[in-house]
Amino acid sequence: MDEMRTLQDFRADAPVPDRARLTPGHRRLLDEAGRPRRRLRGGWWLAVAGAAAAVTTVATLATLLPGTPEPAAPAAPAATPRADQFIHRETTWWSVRCGSVGGGGRFMEMLSVKLEPSPGEPCDLTTGPARAEETWNRYDGWSEWTGTPTPPPQTATGATTNGGGSDSLTPRQADALVADLPDDPGAALRMIRKRSVPSRVISAPRLTQAQRDFEEIAEVWATATSVPPEKSRLLLRIAGELDGARLTATAVPEAKRTFTALWVEGNHRDYSFERNTFRLLLDPATRELRGVQLIAGMNYYIRGKNSGRPYVTKGTVLATGLRVTTEVVDVRGARS
Repeated sequence: MDEMRTLQDFRADAPVPDRARLTPGHRRLLDEAGRPRRRLRGGWWLAVAGAAAAVTTVATLATLLPGTPEPAAPAAPAATPRADQFIHRETTWWSVRCGSVGGGGRFMEMLSVKLEPSPGEPCDLTTGPARAEETWNRYDGWSEWTGTPTPPPQTATGATTNGGGSDSLTPRQADALVADLPDDPGAALRMIRKRSVPSRVISAPRLTQAQRDFEEIAEVWATATSVPPEKSRLLLRIAGELDGARLTATAVPEAKRTFTALWVEGNHRDYSFERNTFRLLLDPATRELRGVQLIAGMNYYIRGKNSGRPYVTKGTVLATGLRVTTEVVDVRGARS
């Protein structure tokens, strides 16, 4: 069989490769030729043959392979929700059978949980059954239950009020902040600090600066209706450079999945909710936010050593919430 004739007939109609498609192999041949001359040892022909083969391979593949496809057009950005639309959020929770999950803002999942059940109630550290949480909040943050007949004046990026009587950013403010974040991590952190609504929770001053920064970063990440991948990577970099930042893989057996957990170590004080550590759960591949988790930040007894309540060891998972849905709907109670 005449192999060369077969190869020539295989794509007789193929176009002659142009100079641009031969350049990489040609460059390698020139590099080999331009190396300093030295005494050749056994196997020198391998380098020369390899360079020549590279040119031949590039030329052959250039005729056999189809042309480079045109780059795909970038996806169109999602439309900005109207101020009077609602953000429907659904989260699946697993928590220990002691106390109740709470302490989060209206626009994101919890930041703390109190292991302080009422007298006579059971309290153990086994995980209870899954439960669903659904919320609907207006995009501009206004709530008809605040007593005001119409939404108060509010700018899209204002940090002094969100119109809902809460200490957290509204979805509209969080979206605007995500869109405006500069690529520089230091400048981005300063912008987050400037635009975040100051917390009036009495425990806030007891946090370290890094813990406060982390909670504000988490709020932006969790409250925005969507965070592009490049912005997720930026938020991860900002949080990862905080003092005490930690990043590790963590399994969620209930969901049969493994996530990347991100948190900041810091002060742990006397109140039970201050003894725990808030963590974000990220997709290991895309770094997108998938949920939140609360673990014991230190060893402690619930309600003290003489209470008869369980002893909590550092690292015990107390609550896990995984985001199921974040969507824009026109009316409260609607689902797409």
